[in-house]
Amino acid sequence: MEFRILGALEVWTGAGRRIPLEGSRTERLLATLLLNADSAVPVARLVDAVWDERPPATAGRQARNLAGLLRRRFAEADPDAPPALLTDGPGYRLALTGHRLDAHRFTDLLTDSRRAAADGRPETAAAALREALGLWRGPALDGLSGAVGSPGAVALDELRLTAWEECLDLELALGRHRATVPELTALVADHPLRERFAGQLMRALHGSGRAPEGLAVYRRFADRLAEELGLDPGPELRALHLDLLATAPVRAGSARGEPARGEQARSDRTRGEPGHADRPEPPDDTPRPAQLPPPLPTFVGREAELGALDRLLTGPAAVLALSGPAGVGKTATAVAWAHRARDRFPDGQLYADLHGFSVDPPLTPHTVLARFLRALGLPGERVPTAPDEAAALYRSLLAGRRLLVVLDNARDADQVRPLLPGAPDCRTVVTSRTRLDGLTARNGARSLVLDVLPAPAALDLLARISGAHRTGAEPGAAAELTAACGHLPLALAISASRLAARPDRSLADHAAELRDEEHRLTALQIDGDATSAVRAAFDLSYRSLPAEAGALLRLLALAPAAEVTADAAAALSGAPTAAVRPVLDRLATAHLLTHLDRDRYRLNELLRLYAGERCAAETRCGERAAARARLCSWYLHHAEAAGLLITPERRRIPLPPPEPWYVPPGFTTPAQAFRWCEEEHTQLLAVIREAARHGRSDHAWQLPVLLWSYYAVSPHLDEWVEADRIAVTAAQRSGDRFGEGHARNDLATALGALGRPDQARAELHRARALLAAAGDQVGEAHVIGNLGDQCLETGEHHQAAAYSREALALLAAQPPERRDDWAIGALETNLGIAALLAGRPEEAADRLHRCLARHRRTGTRVLEGITLYYLGEHHRRQARPAEAAAHLHQALALLDTHTPNSRLRTVVSTTLAELEAPPPPGPSDLTVRQT
Repeated sequence: MEFRILGALEVWTGAGRRIPLEGSRTERLLATLLLNADSAVPVARLVDAVWDERPPATAGRQARNLAGLLRRRFAEADPDAPPALLTDGPGYRLALTGHRLDAHRFTDLLTDSRRAAADGRPETAAAALREALGLWRGPALDGLSGAVGSPGAVALDELRLTAWEECLDLELALGRHRATVPELTALVADHPLRERFAGQLMRALHGSGRAPEGLAVYRRFADRLAEELGLDPGPELRALHLDLLATAPVRAGSARGEPARGEQARSDRTRGEPGHADRPEPPDDTPRPAQLPPPLPTFVGREAELGALDRLLTGPAAVLALSGPAGVGKTATAVAWAHRARDRFPDGQLYADLHGFSVDPPLTPHTVLARFLRALGLPGERVPTAPDEAAALYRSLLAGRRLLVVLDNARDADQVRPLLPGAPDCRTVVTSRTRLDGLTARNGARSLVLDVLPAPAALDLLARISGAHRTGAEPGAAAELTAACGHLPLALAISASRLAARPDRSLADHAAELRDEEHRLTALQIDGDATSAVRAAFDLSYRSLPAEAGALLRLLALAPAAEVTADAAAALSGAPTAAVRPVLDRLATAHLLTHLDRDRYRLNELLRLYAGERCAAETRCGERAAARARLCSWYLHHAEAAGLLITPERRRIPLPPPEPWYVPPGFTTPAQAFRWCEEEHTQLLAVIREAARHGRSDHAWQLPVLLWSYYAVSPHLDEWVEADRIAVTAAQRSGDRFGEGHARNDLATALGALGRPDQARAELHRARALLAAAGDQVGEAHVIGNLGDQCLETGEHHQAAAYSREALALLAAQPPERRDDWAIGALETNLGIAALLAGRPEEAADRLHRCLARHRRTGTRVLEGITLYYLGEHHRRQARPAEAAAHLHQALALLDTHTPNSRLRTVVSTTLAELEAPPPPGPSDLTVRQT
């Protein structure tokens, strides 16, 4: 297999097929093992990596389960490959013998390059480094957060930059100056304080006959270094600067030995670069507008976005559309970059706020053209009154010039198109709250979406305005405050400004104020400044929506979780999915909703609060209640459909029929049903909480009980316990003994899976009494069988058999229409298991063989697989390894095909791997639960 960590974490088979990794916890565990490849990693260290600083009480057990799942996934995907994940002492080791790791290949190529360079073979050395750099697909372990990425991933990223520097040094020494300029321009933009890249770009520009631009690189680097760190460039870069000064064209009166501005502009137009030859040169008195607003002194972060804007300078696209939600900092980013790049546009910079989303009406293109034409030196009386003529004259005046145009706050593509220059050396940056896809389709624009700030940059912004000493003194409150602001720059700036105005107020007090969701948006405004309010910013976007989009946005606030699928949104609205999906896309285009993948969308926290306000004000109470009920009913019937596929033999609880609007789910296999539950598990728990909060007790206990089939095979044990506790409370509140009994029975199973047998047994005794009182004898028999199951796991084999016989007797007394044949088969199997574990091999073999025949006759494949496992265990205890292996392989094949329960499969796989070991003295983890 091939493991890749130089970018997003990936695993590939030898045949070139990617192995999917399900869940971030699995990825974090594997990443930790790969960063320590061929070394043992203790389970405690894996727990720290998977859960950071807040592991659950069962973290060690869950980490071992994750390792077992990973081992099984590798074996399934690439059965011919040697084992990669091995148990090693108190932990695990990722063995690379017979496998590949891209990070090792990278370091090997780096060593080869350095050896070739030392031997005087620069071409070979550069080629090796290019191959090494080609292995990278992004930052090491891209997308994984927390302790996993530090320090191993950080060290790899630093080594990548070092290799890049060495590669470019070699290529510059080989005379490849012109070819390296675009690459170095992007690297300097992405790493503006890395001195070696700056020096390399200076050398590349000088070698390309562009020494003045190399001097400009030095000026920008020195200015930024002084501004951000208070330092001067190092001696090597200063020496390189002096060398370039000595060779650059000098004009009298230039104090720094650089061309005067007019001469520089003419030189740029005539030095023979592509697209510059033989252009008419405007007279020296041509106006050079400088309309950019001042940059924000508190601007932070956005290095990736600034780098993408830098690439606008060298790429083929002349227009970049920068979009994002209200308050995310689009204008600040565009203006900061424009100031950074203005030396590249010696003919000036034009700027206009188009008022696309503003209390003022949007500016017409002709109004903006008139302003631009006057700024370019055209007398006002000569500005054409016809919009088409004004646009044509504007393009004519810009022909042959290098000028930057910033069009801020655009409403749509039609407002922008007449303002685009036609000159190939002009560049345009457009900002808007909506994606301007029309500019991409018809005008070749590049699109860049601005999201909220990462957590470190959000803290930096808070510190810059409110004072670093205050955020440093209260780091926890500062982190809570930035999270309450949703990392939205506008909200952060407002909060920080209010703090700066109240030096006597602690960050903890302010964070507590924002903790109140009902009044959070009110707190995120500055008194007396209507434009400095998050609610006002959202208002402008909301009021621009069509009616159906606004109505759907309001309903989305009723969903109990931030993420929602198109089908769930359709359930909220009561409309078909096909009609709702285009409205969701309209909201995503307006950046009022984030389109995640396929049909999944997310409403960020502050917008969710705003949409909730609008829903309370504009959507009637009855409509809100009906929407919540539809969504809960939709999840209820989808959960029932999933359970029928995952455990088709399990007895179901009665449900009312679905409403006419309900459309059954698209999943048709157990694996697909499990995948749906896994994708929705956060939303499902939120729906359960919401149903209990709004008094829908039936929904609040029915949904957890229906999800037993999923929870019993999922890794989310803590969520399972919480869901069942909510179910118990909801059923108690409504006086539903049937519901409470089933909820307590399920809660006992969850507690048992968490290793709390005493609590589990207490819940089962309560459940038994409740179901007996409710007259549900079949449910009571299930509970009694689960009491036997608990006894099996604690070694009380005689009592386990007694409970199984009692449950069988109760089921046998039921009329034929109420008999539960699957439960009978499970209880008889447990009698065989009890005999085996109690040391009665002949009785065990007889019972298990009879159960096996029964399960094959009735087609209960999972019970057949479990029975085969225990027959294999029987043979193993009788020192018959060949017979044991045969039964275990049959068991594994059945379980692989008929259940998504990876824990069952892991137990069988582990037993197969340990056939040479002596049998364990205690009970196995593989027993049969009734429900």
